[in-house]
Amino acid sequence: MKTATLNKGKEDKYFNQYPLVEAEDIFKSDVLNEGDLFQLKTSTDVYIATCYVGRQHKGLGWVLTYDTNEEINEDYFQKQFALALEERQYFYNVDGTNAFRLFNGEGDGIGGLTIDNYDGHLLVQWYSEGIYAYRSLIISAITAIFDYNSIYEKTRFKHERIQSGFVLGDAPEFPIIMEENHTFYNVHLDDGPMTGIFLDQKEVRKKLRDYYATNRNILNLFSYTGAFSVIAAQEAKTTTSVDLANRSRILTEENFGINGIDPNTQQIFVMDTFDFFKYAKRHQLSYDTIVIDPPSFARRKNKTFSVMKDYDKLITGALELLNKNGTLILSTNHSMFSLKSFKNMIKRTLKDVGVEFDLDEVMGLPKDFKTHLHYKPSKYLKVVFITVKH
Repeated sequence: MKTATLNKGKEDKYFNQYPLVEAEDIFKSDVLNEGDLFQLKTSTDVYIATCYVGRQHKGLGWVLTYDTNEEINEDYFQKQFALALEERQYFYNVDGTNAFRLFNGEGDGIGGLTIDNYDGHLLVQWYSEGIYAYRSLIISAITAIFDYNSIYEKTRFKHERIQSGFVLGDAPEFPIIMEENHTFYNVHLDDGPMTGIFLDQKEVRKKLRDYYATNRNILNLFSYTGAFSVIAAQEAKTTTSVDLANRSRILTEENFGINGIDPNTQQIFVMDTFDFFKYAKRHQLSYDTIVIDPPSFARRKNKTFSVMKDYDKLITGALELLNKNGTLILSTNHSMFSLKSFKNMIKRTLKDVGVEFDLDEVMGLPKDFKTHLHYKPSKYLKVVFITVKH
């Protein structure tokens, strides 16, 4: 097996089970190609772990096992999947919800791989060519461990000859309708990089409906398919959804429709968020709860948006539309934006504009999105609830 030797002084990090092998920590190695197995060793040639090459961001690859004798074969993948399945049994029996994450990358022991369950239709996501090199073993292990109606896959890396789509089983007609917190959403597993719903936000959506929507006017920015709006509409006075993508309108209208809500009773704008701020001010629109859940990075014509640099502008723009004692639900999934930094940015921005506020609560990933104790980026979702006192 190939080897990679760490720079002196980097050993403790990996002995403490840090799962991502960072390229800058390697002193020397054999020639490592995507998918190669290699032993990670100290500068004194002591074995630490067996890893695979799967380049993501600063990572060279991911740790698979700390047992020098363990083989990486179908039995290995079956064992990891069986452990994950045992921990997810609860989610098969949640009333009113039939979609959840079955396997969550490094949190479940294999970085670069996720598996989601949409009412028996499984979606496998590959985050590097390296993990994709084990596709046949992984698909075979999935069929041995998980019950399924169909299996689909999406690649999260660029490769001109590798296509996402149907793998095996009984292919359904899309969209399929999934249920979450007694609310229904259309899902496409074979249409582009996204499915129509972000499963990691399910508890946040429920919190919005149960505590921050009743008799309120709701503004949902970067609304995508309107998931926050649809669940809030069950209790709210009005909802307003804003997203730049042309498809957002029809997808949002369809989600309202399958929940028995006439989309014509709700406001939907296909518009840049900052342009909407200007529009809303001109028309004297105001809201009691504003949800802000932007992409980490976006480019439009000659404009760019970065969560790390520009989130404060979203907050200040939203404040001008927020009613007295209104709520901001501020969310980011940027893995490098720590919760501490995110909270500090929020507090600093609110103090700079001179408003009093209460930080009501902080939410993160639901339990089916298992995280890694020693890898902070696995806790990527941060959601902060703020009540602004005018």
